[in-house]
Amino acid sequence: MHREPTQVPFPSRSAVASAAAFVLVAAATASAAEKLPITELTPLTQPVTSLGAAVADDWLYVYGGHLGTAHKYSVEMQARQLLRLNLRTADKWEVVADGPPRTGLAMVAHGGKLYRIGGWEAKNKTGEKWQLYSSRDFVRFDPETKTWHDLTPMPSGRSSHDAAVLGNHLYVIGGWELSGAGDGNWHETALVCNLADNNPQWQDIAKPPFNRRALAVAAHAGKIYCIGGMDDSNETTTVTDIFDPATKAWSKGPSLPGKGFDGFGASAFGTSAGLFATTGSGKLCRLSDDSQFWQEVGALNHPRSFHRLLADTDTRLVAVGGTASGKKVAEVELFDIKESAK
Repeated sequence: MHREPTQVPFPSRSAVASAAAFVLVAAATASAAEKLPITELTPLTQPVTSLGAAVADDWLYVYGGHLGTAHKYSVEMQARQLLRLNLRTADKWEVVADGPPRTGLAMVAHGGKLYRIGGWEAKNKTGEKWQLYSSRDFVRFDPETKTWHDLTPMPSGRSSHDAAVLGNHLYVIGGWELSGAGDGNWHETALVCNLADNNPQWQDIAKPPFNRRALAVAAHAGKIYCIGGMDDSNETTTVTDIFDPATKAWSKGPSLPGKGFDGFGASAFGTSAGLFATTGSGKLCRLSDDSQFWQEVGALNHPRSFHRLLADTDTRLVAVGGTASGKKVAEVELFDIKESAK
């Protein structure tokens, strides 16, 4: 049976309406938590969701994403520029380079360079039937020369996934492969490569005990955390699964506070101050030191999902992009997490 709404990294229209109501109610709950001091930086000139983003050498980089409204997908509604904002001066966004249109991609920083992984590309024009294709892209960007370098592609196309770097190793987990019209094929595998190699090669890690997309993946304390998302029954979730590269084994972690939509399109990042996650209702959560539960330690001024949470320093986080109640979030929020780590 054809179920077109499940083709893209967003829920159905009825689910969107329910999510919008949930965000409004849950945001009020999140406001009960003490907000950390937040500085609002220069907003995005073209707000996007399902973007790639990374921080390298004091610069916040943003690539691609969706420009239009939910369920309006076309080549015209895909961003294809690499933008950056200096997090010290925060005066203006600048265009660094162009590339292919990509939505639902991942991007990480390592060794002063950026790595762009996967994402889908629309082949249809506005008003035409969706034709979305997941990419095998694996590309390195050198900010000094402002050039892209193609690396060994992933074994198959992947979008609505996430990625994280632990040491020199890049982990890619979750997502599905879109091949035009119809449902996507869920990925049952997860990948790793060594970024210390000149031409990194992909290998499978132990099979994840889940199929999920629109999840958050983060590295923390020697392990890889996979948080929230939507499963292959199209149910949103707040669960956490943990991969330990030392033992090559998966285990269960604590669920994020809140309901399923809190984990759908959430984002997470690990620093020496802890593992942090931001949810669709605006909660800022920190994993407890014993890894047994999530603590609500603050809240964003602008709740959002399908965004990116990144570390500027070990004690400063930045939230960029995303959507809330059907509207794109242009505001970029920078906040200090020193107090939350106590």
